[in-house]
Amino acid sequence: MKKLFKLVLALAMVLGLAACGGNKTSKEATIEIWHTFTEGQEALLNTLADEFEAANEGVTVNVINTGAPNEFQGKVTDSVANGVGPNLIFEYGSYAKSYDGTDFLLDVEDYWNGWDYKSTLLSEAMYTDGTAYADGKLHVVPIYTAGALLFSNQDIYDQYGVAIPTTWAEMEVAAKTIYEKSGKKVVGLSFDSLTDFAQLLIYQCNNGQIVDLENNKVAFNNDEFLKWVQWWEKGVKEGYFQVGAQSPDGYNSGDLNNNMIASYVGSSAGMPYVDASMNGKVKNLTVTRVPMMEKDGSYKEAGIIWTRGAIGFNTGDEAENQATADFIKFFVEQNDRFVIELNGNTPYKAAAEKEAYMNHVANDKALSALAAQVPYSFAAPNFTGVTTMRTELETLMKGVAGKDYDAATALQTAADNVNKAMGN
Repeated sequence: MKKLFKLVLALAMVLGLAACGGNKTSKEATIEIWHTFTEGQEALLNTLADEFEAANEGVTVNVINTGAPNEFQGKVTDSVANGVGPNLIFEYGSYAKSYDGTDFLLDVEDYWNGWDYKSTLLSEAMYTDGTAYADGKLHVVPIYTAGALLFSNQDIYDQYGVAIPTTWAEMEVAAKTIYEKSGKKVVGLSFDSLTDFAQLLIYQCNNGQIVDLENNKVAFNNDEFLKWVQWWEKGVKEGYFQVGAQSPDGYNSGDLNNNMIASYVGSSAGMPYVDASMNGKVKNLTVTRVPMMEKDGSYKEAGIIWTRGAIGFNTGDEAENQATADFIKFFVEQNDRFVIELNGNTPYKAAAEKEAYMNHVANDKALSALAAQVPYSFAAPNFTGVTTMRTELETLMKGVAGKDYDAATALQTAADNVNKAMGN
């Protein structure tokens, strides 16, 4: 966090100097879009960039895949701080929140000449999230909504005589049974995001509260969540849960395809990688809601959803800023094409009414399961210190594999570090 803070200050100084020096006014501009999308998503992004260039003479759009997703934020932070970063990225709002209170995030509405953007959204809450910054301006423009789902190889469950679980207690029994009956060759469960897994458990076991924003402190440092961390630790150390993917590509979808795991919790956008009808290898894929604490209609059965957005950076070059904002507007107008390719849910009314999109949702296992889960789902909180919290929760849940791991100490350390990042 200290490194990030120094980089933010450095970036603020760079931008301050750029502003004092005056902005460029040329209509010609070259903008860079950095991303971590894969295959078809990347191809479509390049196509959209070409279409935008054709409609905007003098503008060049360079689309750059930066590689490993877990290194993306660090690369962006370092590059932007040194004045060589991207004009536009696609990331979660929690990353933009790291820069709250500075002047380097682009206020896209300032370049949209009165376009009533707010009215295009399916939910006003998405606009509220995008403007939840110290200056109240729009810095994050949602591009898709996805959610965590349970992806399972039904053939493995059938082979070992186990039903797809609906609660964490059932999941423990199922995972352990499969692991033992397979001769310890098939792990029962894995997670694409240990951070989201932790937040899901906290929300379900802690009456829907992850942080206490009213008193500006964490709300997860308690005995109830500690029990679930220890529950996770037990499963990892006994082998029927796994901390990270075994496959060389680092994805749990690869493990599921290769019969290394029976289930994993991952994004609805992962559907194309595991379903045989969508280029995957699992012949009998089942996609269901995430497990819950109890089936009682309260926080205990909540799921988790998230929204990724377009985040523009103010480079001090008005031509670049305008081109960046124009591309984001163009991207919004083409949103139905992108969410279909990505297998996400659209945040926009116009896209939701497109026949191709409606047919895609109706015929997709993941999106259909997510639609049923959304009414019981929550979006993770976005606040000053959220980046630290995400890092600390991942460390907490990943650390269980360590020989000398002590859950109570690890939880206290995570809580202390997050409280400090929140200003306490």
